[in-house]
Formats: sequence, C-alpha cells, structure tokens
Amino acid sequence: MKHITKIFALLAITTLCTACFKDEVQGTLLKIAVYSQDDTESDIVPTTADFIAYAFYVDKGEKWMVASWQDAIDMKITNAENPSEVLSGPDVIGTFDKTAEYQICLDLDAKYTSLVVVDMTNKIYAYRDYETPMNLPETLTQLHLYAWKSSGSACGWTTVKVEEESAE
Repeated sequence: MKHITKIFALLAITTLCTACFKDEVQGTLLKIAVYSQDDTESDIVPTTADFIAYAFYVDKGEKWMVASWQDAIDMKITNAENPSEVLSGPDVIGTFDKTAEYQICLDLDAKYTSLVVVDMTNKIYAYRDYETPMNLPETLTQLHLYAWKSSGSACGWTTVKVEEESAE
C-alpha cells in the first residue's frame, strides 16, 4: 500500500509539472489601425490613404531606420549604427484594407523586427523596431500620422513627412 501511495504521489507531481511547461509560440498577427489628421484644425480620423507596410527580421539590439522617401517606397532599411549596412527585400509584406478597423496586417514570426509603414497618398513614412510578443496570436495597435507635421516620434514610431520638392 505504501508503494501505491508513492506512485500516485509521483504521478500527481509529474502531471502538475508538465502543466507548467506550455509550448511557447513566437510571433503575432500585428494589426495596425492608422489614423490621420490633415491640419491642426481637423479631426483625427481613420485614414483613407493608400499604404504599403513591411517588416524585416533583425537581430536583437540593432537599430534600423528608413534613410529616405525613395528607400521607403523601395522597401529598404539602413542600420542606424552602420549606414553602409542596408537591407532590401522585406521578410513580410503587409496587407492593407482601408475599409477595416485595423487597416494594416503583418504576420510576424521572428522575435525582433523592424517595421515600416508608408502613406503613399500623403508622402509620410513611419518606422520602428519591434519585439514580437510570446503566445499572443494577435496584437492590436494604432499609428497616428499628421500630414501637417514634418516629422516626429511617439509610442516607438518615428514619422517623417516628405516635403513636396524632395518627394520626387
């Protein structure tokens, strides 16, 4: 009887321990709701502009940036600490649906990514480095773009408004 009690106790402990070790899944479906404002007097509204969005899988600790409007539309990013290092051909190209609440979707599988969102209509681009969460199948976020503002940064995003003469 003593051995049966020990066996049941070991089985119970083993069962409890295996419940603690769940599979961890890296990656998320990142959904971005993009809002825009044409001037300081108008309301901030969901955008109706045309967008492209993409992501590169990068190493931890690297800082990436978009060096120019041409790089933004050519889908290139530059290492901020080593400008001679340029990546092209993104790992993920997002989908855009202007009728959806979250207009941009990027299916991210790597832990560290560099994200780029390009407003083709208003000639604004935004970029950020992003660490994808573990075990979170869907992540919802917002991006605010201001057509009247030349550049800025907020919530991890750096935004750049291209002046008309340099946009060509």
